[in-house]
Amino acid sequence: MDSHSAENPVKTRGRAALAKMLGSAVLSQAMLSAASFIVGLMLIRRATHEQYGYYILAFTAVLLLFSLHGAFVNPALVRRLTPLDRAGRADLIGGIHREQTIMLAVIALLALTATGVLWSLGVVARELAPLILATIGAGFAIVQRNFYRMTLVALQRPQDVLRTDICYVVLLLVGTVIAVRAPRPAAATLAAMGIAALVAGVLTSRALWADLPRRPRGSPGILRAIAPLAALSTAGAAIHWSFSQGFMYLAAGVLDVTAVAALAGTRLLMMPLNLLSTGIGTLMLPLTAEWLELGGPLLAWRRLIKFAAGMAVLAVCYFTVMWLARDWVFTTVLKNQFANGDRLLLLWALAFLVMVVRDQLIYLLVARERFTQLTPLAMATAAISLLTGYVGMTHWGVVGAPVGVLLGELTSATGIVMLSLRDIGPSPRTAVAVEPSC
Repeated sequence: MDSHSAENPVKTRGRAALAKMLGSAVLSQAMLSAASFIVGLMLIRRATHEQYGYYILAFTAVLLLFSLHGAFVNPALVRRLTPLDRAGRADLIGGIHREQTIMLAVIALLALTATGVLWSLGVVARELAPLILATIGAGFAIVQRNFYRMTLVALQRPQDVLRTDICYVVLLLVGTVIAVRAPRPAAATLAAMGIAALVAGVLTSRALWADLPRRPRGSPGILRAIAPLAALSTAGAAIHWSFSQGFMYLAAGVLDVTAVAALAGTRLLMMPLNLLSTGIGTLMLPLTAEWLELGGPLLAWRRLIKFAAGMAVLAVCYFTVMWLARDWVFTTVLKNQFANGDRLLLLWALAFLVMVVRDQLIYLLVARERFTQLTPLAMATAAISLLTGYVGMTHWGVVGAPVGVLLGELTSATGIVMLSLRDIGPSPRTAVAVEPSC
């Protein structure tokens, strides 16, 4: 009786702490989801289909940079932070930040130079130059902010992330209200997004270093040390982006920019669930790493399945409400009617249902750094998705794009399940690599 009583408080505190972390992450991502939805909604209601299409193409490029950065840094950051003391964590964080800032500055300078040259040669239209410049600036600011967010989440401090996300959302929405009234709303909205990310990034940085000793230089050569495995995860992220986001560029080439607006407008209705899944996902990697340490891959897999099932239930409920209210949503909320709107919405719903399940299950393989298995799977998925999408768009028009995405998500989810089931068999516990402090 006494021993039982002694155990319960520990379990209760553990569950309460987990619930608090998840609650903060979900609330933060719900806020970001709502903000993203409102930004898209303001643009689709006030801007032309062409301007909205350009915004989607530019924002998709920012998402690529965001995804590549997260795939390169986050897995190694989480695995190495866990066993380190405060000084070691400060060295690791400071080293990564310093080296990534130099790398991003070089990339931004090259992109700006290339834009200027192409504009002077007439390859880039004059009206597109502001959009490209705003996209480069927004990408730089968003990646810097994302690094601080990832680090705070890895340190299991999502409450600090929530506070700075509130600032980001407020600035973004105020900026978008102004931007949609500008002559070029797509470029103005990207500029507003960059300013919001810059200010929120500064606040997030202060929150991070308030609890750690500052190490501006940190561990030298850290990016080079994590590059071999990080390159594989980054390649996988790039390939995954090619079918989950890159189909927009395929649609613009095969059809036109207004087709991008139709795809993005109907897909916009699914984004709250997508961003909720992403928000939970920011905690899933550090949690999966802990579960692997506590009970090995089988325990981690079972818990990931529970999270995936919960997300699937939420998805079905959300899709049901959205389908029943679709006429009102198109006419009153979006103030736009798209050709094949019902079919696009149904196909997006099926694709997102598979996606939210896959998003949770992949973390077992990521936490165990099975990138040599995930990269070929991502390549096969992208090939099937883009080929199907291309053939579908040439035969069925805009409806073919989400068909390709759906088949890609099914391929990816099936492959992840098969690889995970093979991975949870008897095997030595994965060792955690500890980066030496310099």
